[in-house]
Formats: sequence, structure tokens, C-alpha cells
Amino acid sequence: MSAWTVHVRRLMFLVVLLFFWEALAGGVHPSLSLFDPFYSSSPSRIARELYVLFFQENIFKDILVTLGEAFFGLAIGMVSGVVLGLLFAYSRLVSSTLEPFMYALNSIPRPALAPLVIFWFGIGIFSKIFLAWSIVFFVIFYNTYLGIKSIDPDVLNVMKVMNASRLQTMRIVILPSVASWIFAGLRLSVSYALIGAIIGEFVGATAGIGYQLIYAEGLLMSDRLYALVLVVGFVGATVVEMAKRIENKFLRWRPEVSL
Repeated sequence: MSAWTVHVRRLMFLVVLLFFWEALAGGVHPSLSLFDPFYSSSPSRIARELYVLFFQENIFKDILVTLGEAFFGLAIGMVSGVVLGLLFAYSRLVSSTLEPFMYALNSIPRPALAPLVIFWFGIGIFSKIFLAWSIVFFVIFYNTYLGIKSIDPDVLNVMKVMNASRLQTMRIVILPSVASWIFAGLRLSVSYALIGAIIGEFVGATAGIGYQLIYAEGLLMSDRLYALVLVVGFVGATVVEMAKRIENKFLRWRPEVSL
């Protein structure tokens, strides 16, 4: 099946979905109305709100604020997750001592942690970066740790028989093996970093998509809420697609599996 066929089919599905939504919200004819547009909104009302957001109120500023917070949280979380994952995998003393604490910390819901983080760092950018990091870190940490643990022991034994140094074993066996685990976690992490930043903006912020969502909710601007959720979805899909392309570029050596 060609890519064009898939794209056309998706576009047709979207057009039909939007038409029924518009009709059931009374946008096509009042007699077809089934939902109150105050609660369900409609594609036409959302389109008007998107026009206002992008061309009259400059939502780009808020998008860039949220993306900046998410990016820094993602970068710090990736680096610290890989480093600590390697440390846990190589040191039985560290892993056996600290593993229960890692489980406990990871089990804390981030919305419950957000007020405390705002108390620590204030409503500036650092609290949002911390919340984004707190989600990304554990995803990358566990992917790195479990990726190393899943390496075939026979391969490591062969490297020992060949008198390979730890650095050579790391470069030839461990890093290539764990790279696919790390990049698999990257796709999740970019979305989670965005979620962490928006959660922080919910609790306390002066700019960002999360701040705009809370502002619209407080004023009962339902059309704007739908429009902002659509913006979040589009931004999230875009960054995940970028992560996918980065993964494909760095893991070109990985064979494709066809079922």
C-alpha cells in the first residue's frame, strides 16, 4: 500500500469526523444539533479561536516558553538517566542499596509533586524544568539499566576471553546494545517532558500553554480550551515525529523487522 493511499484515507476519515462533529454541534443546521456547543464546541468555533490565538494574541510566545522548559528538562533527564543507569548496572552495591528508593520516588504522581516544586523554585522556568526532568529521568534511567541487564552474558564472556578492556566492552558491546533502548525511551520522553512542563504551568506560571489553559478554564472559554488542547496535540505530535527521525538517523544500522 502506497504512502499516498494511506494519507488520503486518513484525510477522508478526518473530514468525515469533522463534518459530523460540526453537524451534531448545530454548525450545519440547527435541526441537526445534538450537543450544546458550549460544552462540545465545534470545528468552526475552534478554527475561529485558533485564528485569534495565532494572529491576534501571539500564542507562539507561549508555545516557545513551554517547549523551552520541556527541552531543558528532556536534555538534563536524558543525560542524568543514562549516567545513573550505567552506574546502577555496573555497581551491584549501588543498585542493591538504592533500587527501592528509586521505585518509591518514581511512584510519586507528578501533579502531587508540583506544588512542592513550585514552593522550592518559585513560578519561574526552573520549576517546570524540574518537573519535566523528573519524568524523563526515570524513563531513560530504567531503559538504560534494563537495556544493559538484557545483554547476552555470552557476548560479554567472549569479550573477556579476548582480553577486551572495560572501555572496549563499553564501546563495542554495551553502548550499541543499549542505544536502541535509550532511543525507544526518547519517543516517550519528549511527550513526557511536555507533560511535565504543562503540569508545572498549571500550578504556577505567567506564560506557557498550561498557563493559557488555566486562564481559559477560569473564564469558561470552552472554545479556547478546545483550541489549546488541539495546539498541545499538534506540538506533541511534531516533537515525537522529530524524535522518531533522530532515532532512525542514529540507528540506521538496526535491521528492520517485517511481520
